[in-house]
Amino acid sequence: MPKGQVIKPEEVRKPGVLKFNDIVLNQYQKTIKDEKENFTKDEFLRIYRDMLYIRQFEDMLFELRANKQWKGVEYQYSGPAHLYTGQEAAAVGQAFILDKDDFTFGSHRSHGEIIAKGLSCIVKLEDDELMTIMNDVFEGSIIGPVRDQQKDTEDVRALAVDFLFYGIMAELFGRKTGFAQGLGNSMHAFFTPFGVYPNNAIVGGSAPIAMGAALYKKINKKKGICISNSGDGSLGCGPVWEAMNMAAMDQMNELWDDAYKGGLPIIFNFFNNQYGMGGQTNGETM
Repeated sequence: MPKGQVIKPEEVRKPGVLKFNDIVLNQYQKTIKDEKENFTKDEFLRIYRDMLYIRQFEDMLFELRANKQWKGVEYQYSGPAHLYTGQEAAAVGQAFILDKDDFTFGSHRSHGEIIAKGLSCIVKLEDDELMTIMNDVFEGSIIGPVRDQQKDTEDVRALAVDFLFYGIMAELFGRKTGFAQGLGNSMHAFFTPFGVYPNNAIVGGSAPIAMGAALYKKINKKKGICISNSGDGSLGCGPVWEAMNMAAMDQMNELWDDAYKGGLPIIFNFFNNQYGMGGQTNGETM
């Protein structure tokens, strides 16, 4: 904290009024027709495909958790199943413009964000870079089983999509070929080569961690931004507000050298599904 600021009692104790600018709500009201000039047909199809991938992945997980089978394949899954069903568009829309230099930090309900961010990176990365990533992760132990089942080994992006889903599924099922060798499971899955950083089972836990990562990026002049993803219930958690407060400190504009002035490269994103765990947040003081 600074020690050189001059504090004048007549200034800090004089009467005044705090004024705020208006906070806009629900400003985006465009239709697909309105956006047709901003996206290609292939991009629209990819957006839909990615949302469908997430929905089918979560449907599969629900069936395994509830009925111990999926489409005739029996499997005993007793782990957490905090599903992303209904929020697919939010994850895919966010990931669409991000790349591997942008870091996302999620919550206990972040399967969709991992899938969407991974699929977005696969589209943006060159084939050589994708192959390097897949071959280097745990000395190729994840890509090995995937390659053995891949019919067209020349299609690197198709291989990468299978690699992504295999790594996530193996992680959820506690297998050594998972992205964290089965130690992270559903609520702590991550894959840093694609900019997906560890998710957090503690409600609101990603906010201060993402803020710290954004501070690291700013100080070291690294590319990309950081995104804290959590639900509306997390706004009842103190560390979330502390992280937002620190990210907006005036000291960054007034005390830092010119080359470092400005806010942190961070977005605090809240998925408002109107529920915090099993209770509705509407009307609560956050």
